[in-house]
Amino acid sequence: MVRIVAGIDDHHENALSFLDRLRFASADVRLLYVIESLMPDKSFPDLGPNHPLSVLMAEIEQQSEAKLAATAATLAPTGYPVQTELRKGDSARCLIEFASSWPADIIAVGSAQKGQWGSLFFGSVTKALTAGAEQSILIAKSPPRDQAGVSAVLATDHSPYCDACIERFFSWEANGVRRMTVLTSLDRGTAPQQVGPAEASERLTGSLPDVKDHLRARNEELCLRFRSEGIECESVLVEDHPQSAIAQTMSDTEADLLLLGARGHGFWDRIRLGSVSHYQVVATPHNVLVIRV
Repeated sequence: MVRIVAGIDDHHENALSFLDRLRFASADVRLLYVIESLMPDKSFPDLGPNHPLSVLMAEIEQQSEAKLAATAATLAPTGYPVQTELRKGDSARCLIEFASSWPADIIAVGSAQKGQWGSLFFGSVTKALTAGAEQSILIAKSPPRDQAGVSAVLATDHSPYCDACIERFFSWEANGVRRMTVLTSLDRGTAPQQVGPAEASERLTGSLPDVKDHLRARNEELCLRFRSEGIECESVLVEDHPQSAIAQTMSDTEADLLLLGARGHGFWDRIRLGSVSHYQVVATPHNVLVIRV
């Protein structure tokens, strides 16, 4: 059973499309709509029932409840149990608090596509989730292309943490994945450049041919496992910077979704500018599932 909190806003349709197409064997979904304050200080003062702002807020609540009900109905064909929740406050904070109190495995949200510079200078729920959430996060910027199933790229550095993230993904039984590309990025030096965070002690050393052979073997092990689950799989080893390797592979495979493992326990680990997962979430057009354990 995978527990999913889906944020409902102007972009949630893309996230719900992935929940549908991923076809988890067993999932429990909570739809959360957050009403943000109309006050300059972001507070929710008691102004009395007849105050114009109170009347407006009551109308917003009524409309929000109706939107939640309509959205829940769209998920009926999935067979997932769906419940709805309405809260007031900051959207990202409410999503994180609700997901933590349940507790949820995944926070799923839709996101408008922004350019790299826009992502740096303008705040967003997705940036806040990347920095603050301890759960895995699904950021959907566009719907899946293929009705038949999801095509994905799994970027891994084969560190113990990435291995644990992959095990977590397998445990969710996403039966809608039809094709997987296992990607490892290798720097032009003698050790692999990680596509997910890894401690220095976890990195490989040795001659470049030996490192390549080792990584190809690890990739192929993963491919064999995906194939045993009925998923088409290929291995890609690229001598390039992780961001470039991911961009090229996502383009070459026309994949719907990028899977990344990311350490999610330290605040600075999650927001540092060099983070591959943070960059992929906020500055690329890719749909991203950042897996945390």
